[in-house]
Amino acid sequence: MNSTFGNLNLFGDSGNTTSTSSQAGQGSNFFGNNTSQAFAQQAPSSTFRAQSNPQPQQSTFGTTSTQSSSQPLFPGQGGQPINNAQGNRAEQTAQTEQQNGANGSHTAYFDALLEKNRSRRHVGEEKSSFGDVPSLELGLGDIAKRVRELGSGTRILDQDNTGVDSRAHYLLAASGVNPGAAIRDLKSLNPQGSSSYHVQPRPGWDPDSHKYVEQLQQQSTLKMITEGISRAQRNFDVYLEENIDINWDSQRKKIYEHFGLRPRSLDMPSDSTSGPVPGTTGSFGRSARGSRGGRSDRPRQETLNRSVFGRSGMQKSVIGTPSLGSGNEPVFGEAAEKPGQNMPVKNDQLLRDREEKFAGKVQALNESRLRKLPYPILQEFALVEGQAGGDSPSQLIDAYKALIEIVKENPAASDLLDPRAVKERQYADEYLDEASTSAKAFKLRKMIIEGSRKALEKQFYNNLESLVARNPREASLGGIPTTINRVRAYIRIRNSRKDLAPDGIELQTLNDDYCWALIFFLLRGGFVNEAAEYVSSNAGPFRALDRNFVTWITVYARDPNRRLPRVQQDRIIADYQQRIRMAPENSLDPYRMACYKIIGRCELNKRSIDNISQGVEDWMWLQFSLAREVNRAEEAANEVYGLEEVRGMIREIGQRHFQKGSEGPGGYGTFFNLQILGGMFENAIAYLYSHSYVAAVHFAIALDFYGLLRVANFSVSESELLTYSTRELPQISFGRMIGYYTRDFRTHDPVAAVDYLTLIHLNADIAGELGRSQTSLCHEALRELVLETREFTQLLGDVRSDGTRVGGAIEQRLQLIGIADQETFLRTVTLQAASIADDNGRTTDAVLLYHLCEDYDNVISIVNRVLSEAIAVDIGEEKIKLQPLKPRANSRDQPKAPEGSSLSLTAVDDPADLARNMINVYNGNALYYQKIRSANRDSCGALLRISEAKGKVETQQWAEALDDEQIISSLSVLPLSANSSIPIIRSHAQKLNILQPSVARLIGPLLLWTMVCISRQCDIFSGNNGQDGFESHTRNMMRAELVTKAKDLMIYAGLIKLRLGDEIWEALIGGAAEVGAY
Repeated sequence: MNSTFGNLNLFGDSGNTTSTSSQAGQGSNFFGNNTSQAFAQQAPSSTFRAQSNPQPQQSTFGTTSTQSSSQPLFPGQGGQPINNAQGNRAEQTAQTEQQNGANGSHTAYFDALLEKNRSRRHVGEEKSSFGDVPSLELGLGDIAKRVRELGSGTRILDQDNTGVDSRAHYLLAASGVNPGAAIRDLKSLNPQGSSSYHVQPRPGWDPDSHKYVEQLQQQSTLKMITEGISRAQRNFDVYLEENIDINWDSQRKKIYEHFGLRPRSLDMPSDSTSGPVPGTTGSFGRSARGSRGGRSDRPRQETLNRSVFGRSGMQKSVIGTPSLGSGNEPVFGEAAEKPGQNMPVKNDQLLRDREEKFAGKVQALNESRLRKLPYPILQEFALVEGQAGGDSPSQLIDAYKALIEIVKENPAASDLLDPRAVKERQYADEYLDEASTSAKAFKLRKMIIEGSRKALEKQFYNNLESLVARNPREASLGGIPTTINRVRAYIRIRNSRKDLAPDGIELQTLNDDYCWALIFFLLRGGFVNEAAEYVSSNAGPFRALDRNFVTWITVYARDPNRRLPRVQQDRIIADYQQRIRMAPENSLDPYRMACYKIIGRCELNKRSIDNISQGVEDWMWLQFSLAREVNRAEEAANEVYGLEEVRGMIREIGQRHFQKGSEGPGGYGTFFNLQILGGMFENAIAYLYSHSYVAAVHFAIALDFYGLLRVANFSVSESELLTYSTRELPQISFGRMIGYYTRDFRTHDPVAAVDYLTLIHLNADIAGELGRSQTSLCHEALRELVLETREFTQLLGDVRSDGTRVGGAIEQRLQLIGIADQETFLRTVTLQAASIADDNGRTTDAVLLYHLCEDYDNVISIVNRVLSEAIAVDIGEEKIKLQPLKPRANSRDQPKAPEGSSLSLTAVDDPADLARNMINVYNGNALYYQKIRSANRDSCGALLRISEAKGKVETQQWAEALDDEQIISSLSVLPLSANSSIPIIRSHAQKLNILQPSVARLIGPLLLWTMVCISRQCDIFSGNNGQDGFESHTRNMMRAELVTKAKDLMIYAGLIKLRLGDEIWEALIGGAAEVGAY
């Protein structure tokens, strides 16, 4: 049965379904299988329930026509006729049910049934497979109307309406509705009442064409406004999506921590060696990007690597804003915590001189890299640090010397093929290996231990020689100044100063030598072979003192790992422990016990020497002398003491004595040196940065050059200098640190800034996304440098008028920034910098950059756009001025831009002059001319003539502006020569659609200027009375010709009226009226 409600059968099954009797006591009913659903829907309804709040997959009156098990509401409806007995029995049953409706048992039964089916409906809603598809619900009025229609249009066996009314009462009563009250309410409704929604009648047709055109214009204007608003909303949403993207939870956490409303997070290891207080999070820089639309907390790497046209790929500036001196110090969160307590006030001149010296070394480094030659960067930086003066601690130079010993840098190497040469990034594979048990990591730790020990030994011997040279009388060196004799002289000086041993302790002597002190200081100076030779040359006396020591020190000196065999080591440890226990107090020579401890690695749980005065360097030397890198699985637990244990001691020292703000003047150098000796390079850089950022930057450059620095991803490190990887390995934000350092000098010396920024590309050899991100970071930093300094010819080069290209500072370093050829350079750096400059409204910058990257067509497009904007300014208002490019002299002796160079062409502030300069250069060279579209060239010429016409109008040169051979008439845009020919005027109007937008937007102002010129020229002809030299007849003919042109212009304006503004249209009408066109 079809109905207005679709294919749903409101009253049971389709007509081909046979009817069966229903037993109310067994749960069957007149509504088929969906009785309870109907009750559940109708029970909470009011009398006037509308078709709102639909329930999915629910039917008010039974199931759909595809369900064969449901019963029809009225027997015999729409299908096969049934016998009269069944109809009477059903009618009697309904009457009986209605009469006994007040019975408590039946009421309880229907209440239970209603509650049961309510719960079934909730379950059905949860399991619905149709989602939000609404179900059909009818109001009481619809139900009554439907029942009446069916009752009047259906043949039933029983013509008495009593049965029908009883079924309707049964239905409504079961739903909790009072039929009488419902009927009264329905009758009280006013069918003629006003509706809340009024459909606006369409306006009748108006034969007035003027009103019709005005209506069309209003509609188009409203549509344009609506589209503009929608476009602005979309652009604003996109801007918010790309720029205002903040992880508010992280930001709130930082604010709470900053003001002490919650304890600082302990996400990072509690390690004071990082310089700052452990757990600090830094300043309120831009937070990590929140996950939105499938994004993680970090920007996607493709965002970092893409070619960004129009905006930077980075969410934050790589190089920061320019400043000088102390403005660089509190950039990172760690350094910004307490800058006043740690940052000494520096003399600007000393700082500038120091930076210039370092910049010279960095420039020499890059030149050596370009020539494929080794460069002793550590020794060169150490020389600058030694000449720095001021309050720079001497430990910084000691740290450079320690690194020289660790990496084995040799300045005598002449080329990279020399086996003594240390190559660029030579130790990167070993240092960046995150597996601590790998062979590479084992080799690197062993190299650090040996290098640090040798550095401390050389430092001691240098101090020894200096002390002997300053005190020749106490030293009594005499004879041949061998190593042993110098050590003897050193011992004499210490003994004369009562500094060799504490009072009451007797030192053993041999041939007038303090033999054990001599051996100890030889070991302290790294002269193990000399010590073994001294003992061997006095083997007899030594065997009297200790019969096994000669063998021990001989084996110790010959072993490359400075270790004794297991048997001999057990024997020396036993001898050491026995003497410690049994010897009387103050009877042991402390130097003898120190020699035992060093050679036999005795008592590793006590890594200090009693009764011998020692400094920090002496204590550190003892740690590295005892430390050995071994297989921890095969070594005894009490004999395991390696680099990790030494680092643990250094961390403990930092926590006790070098907390931030507790160091004395220059005291930070000691702890920094300890960290360098322990191979804690990232922690050392972060610690030093808070005290001397210039020194920290160059230490980081030297370490990164040899591959001994772990760098962080720019997008992850945020505003912290030191962060930690997922494996808790420290890493430095190297790119940001280098970029921020150039703020001091890149304004006046951009070439030096290029030398520093190219060093970011050192980390491009790292595998995976991190290496690729470092390449992108380097290129982005160079683009920012170009746009900030605007030294385009100096950094990017120049293209002469004859097509000759002169390379700039960046182009000369293409090999160092991972760019293979000039084309890639133009696409990677110059073209993207031009796009960013164009988006930022820096027209002259964009024109020059596009010119340098040989995109000449884009140059003309930009020139046309800005010239069109300048022409569109109303006469009498302030003209648009460009920011001209002017060469600036600097320390690199920048030459003055010659005539015809790109810089001289763009060093103008008038858009018309800029367009004229560029189009003249391109028209004079076929190489340029062929790369520019003809439409752009023609548009540029038309815009220049329109600009000239505007100038004539401003100076009231009406006749010159209208001259056929010069300006307006030569444009062939306006129908000035149509002579009232409608086809010609219409063809000009149709040409408007094919004009370039930069020209088409000026048709309105051009029309107005032309009408003003015609009007003023007509006034001249009317008022001169022959004073202009023309006869009266000729003057009238010329005036009539101008009136004809004015009429043609008005017809043309009427054809394009929708493109003209109301102001221009009204002005045209006024001008035409003055001329007499109307």
